[in-house]
Amino acid sequence: MSLPKTASQSRVREMAVALKMSEAAYDRALEIAGCRPDRFTWRRYIDTFLIAVGAALIVAGVAAFFAWNWADLDHLHKFALIQLGIVATAIAAWRLSLDSAAGRAALFATAALTGILLAVYGQVYQTGADPYGLFLTWALLIAPLCLIGRQAGLWILFVILLNLSLIMYYTQVLNPPDGWWQLTQVLGPLVWLASTVMDSTLASYLFALNAVALVAWEVGANRGIGWMQGRVLPGLIAMMAFSTVLPPSLIMIFVGALDDNANLHFVSPLLLAITTAACLWYYQFRRRDLFILTLCLFAAILVITSFSIRYSMGGVGTLLLLAILIIGQVAGAAWWLRNIARRWEDEA
Repeated sequence: MSLPKTASQSRVREMAVALKMSEAAYDRALEIAGCRPDRFTWRRYIDTFLIAVGAALIVAGVAAFFAWNWADLDHLHKFALIQLGIVATAIAAWRLSLDSAAGRAALFATAALTGILLAVYGQVYQTGADPYGLFLTWALLIAPLCLIGRQAGLWILFVILLNLSLIMYYTQVLNPPDGWWQLTQVLGPLVWLASTVMDSTLASYLFALNAVALVAWEVGANRGIGWMQGRVLPGLIAMMAFSTVLPPSLIMIFVGALDDNANLHFVSPLLLAITTAACLWYYQFRRRDLFILTLCLFAAILVITSFSIRYSMGGVGTLLLLAILIIGQVAGAAWWLRNIARRWEDEA
């Protein structure tokens, strides 16, 4: 005798159509099947979101306080206030329990305030150290908190700090910017950070760092570690990994190299192709993740479209063909992802 299949949204929909259910009955069936969050679940999500936003605003307020009152505060007062905040949030995390949303938010605030303490220390004593030392020291200091806290938010901060440390070390020590790349610093930190991955060597280092972090997370999730079952952190890490090798690949398609110092080579396109193929297989058959599959298809669409633009003849007809190509690719990707989602529901 075959076992009954688990309830899924597609099966509930099929049952509703067969039984000609009303909209109210269909909504109730979804709630009973667990396919739609109930009032308690929504309240828990809202509470968690508000606690996280509140903690982030408090940390931002502390940073703004020091920036605004910098000249009026004595050195001892600066360190006393920030260290008092670190101790208070650490005690709050301990008292509230790391299993609660408030305790996790307090521990994350402790890690964030540690970075503010290092920034204040650097400004007060003017050590002359390179900025990459700040981010690396910050990452090392919060590493025990990441191990103790067992939460994705701290690990996201840890991985971001390692990425920033690597970017700063490469651009300040190994290969200082020169020529057009140096001009991007004038346009702001975000533009400069985006332009750093145009160097294929740095992009390869960043890709390796994020790939190791993603593999480590997936290994922990496959071993059944409860707090590593979430899909937010692997999605963000995968997005960072793709964003490191995709820009140099697209630049090579369009222009080959910007100048003699562009440091572009075929490692980035090779890593992009291998990563896309591996993720399409793994996150379709081993670990189901529509977001990462969408990233793979998005990268493939950008590459195919870039090749089409690069080798097109030009003219109005070419623009029409490119528009049709983009529409066809997006429609095909959406159709494939929808079929994948339906297949997962049927196999559930």
